[in-house]
Amino acid sequence: MISVVIPTRNRLESLNRVLDSLYKQTLKPKEIIIIDSSDQAFTTKDLITPPNTINLILERSTPSVCEQRNIGIKLSSNSIILLSDDDLVFEEEYTLTLYDYLKKNPSKKAASGIILEKNTKDEWAYANEISDIKLIYNWFFGLSIFSDLSKSKRGNILVNRIKTKLSNKGNQISKAGWPIFVNWNKDENDFPFFSLMGAMIRKPEEDLFDPVFIFNGIGDNYDACIKLGFNITILKKIKAFHYKEITNRINPKEGFYYRTSALHYILLNNSNFSSSNRLFLLWSLIGVLIPNFLKIDTEMIKYNLILIFRILFKKNLYQKENLNNINT
Repeated sequence: MISVVIPTRNRLESLNRVLDSLYKQTLKPKEIIIIDSSDQAFTTKDLITPPNTINLILERSTPSVCEQRNIGIKLSSNSIILLSDDDLVFEEEYTLTLYDYLKKNPSKKAASGIILEKNTKDEWAYANEISDIKLIYNWFFGLSIFSDLSKSKRGNILVNRIKTKLSNKGNQISKAGWPIFVNWNKDENDFPFFSLMGAMIRKPEEDLFDPVFIFNGIGDNYDACIKLGFNITILKKIKAFHYKEITNRINPKEGFYYRTSALHYILLNNSNFSSSNRLFLLWSLIGVLIPNFLKIDTEMIKYNLILIFRILFKKNLYQKENLNNINT
C-alpha cells in the first residue's frame, strides 16, 4: 500500500529513531527504502529490526539528497509514497491519516501532516512568531512571512491592514518568489509549495527532484512543487517532529546563500516567472542587506553582494559552468 523513501547520510542513530516511529504506525508501510550516502557504509544489521510485514531495503548512493530521493522513488513498488527525512518522528496515526486523505481526494497529489520544530522558547511549533515591525518590513521588501496571523495580536491601523490583506490573499508566493504562508487556521490548509520531508505523494512518472541542488538539496522542495504544478495540503490534526540533526547541516548564513541561489535558478528556469520576478528578488535582497550593513555582518554582506551580482548578470550558481566551483 505505502512505500517510505528515506535519504540518509552519517545519521545512523537518528535514522533508527525514525524507523522506530514508522514501525509503530497504525498503518504500517509495505516497504521502507533507505538510500544511504554515509562516509562509512552500514548494513541492515545496524538498523532496528522491522516487523515481518515490512520489507526493509537498503541501497548505496553518492551524496546527493535529490538523487537519493529519486532513486528511492524509482525503486518503490507502490503508487503512494511517504517521503521522510532521517531526523523525523511521526505520530502513530500519521501514515493512516495521510493515506486516507489521498484516497478520499484523488485530485490531490501530495499531503503532509504539520511539521513541528523547536522554536527559540524550546517549544514545538509549526510557524514562527513575527513582530509587527518585522511583518511590515518583510511585507514591504517582499521577504518570507511564515507565521500564523490568526494567532497574532491586533496592532496599529497599518499592521492590521497588512494582516487583513495577507490573510485575504491566502498562502501565496511573493513577487520575489519567497513564501508568504500566513493562513493556518483550517484543519486542512493548501500551500503552493511546502517542505516534502514528511509528505505523502502519488508516485510521479518523472524524476521529482532536480539533482542540480548539490548534496544538501536546498531548494529542491520548492522546485519539485512548482515544476509539477501542485499544491500541497497540510493536515493540522496529524504531526511529525523535526529534530534538525546538526550532522550534515550547513550554517544558516551559508544556507541563505544556497537557498537564494536556488530561488534565482527557479525564477530563471520556470515559465511561471518572468524578469519582473527577478527584479523583485533583487529588491528583497536589498531588504536583507540593510540590517546586515547596520550589524556589520561581513559574511552576510558578502553573500548578499555576490547574489545581487549573479542576479544582475544572470550568473546563477547552479548553471553548469558554475557547478564545479561549488564546495560540497
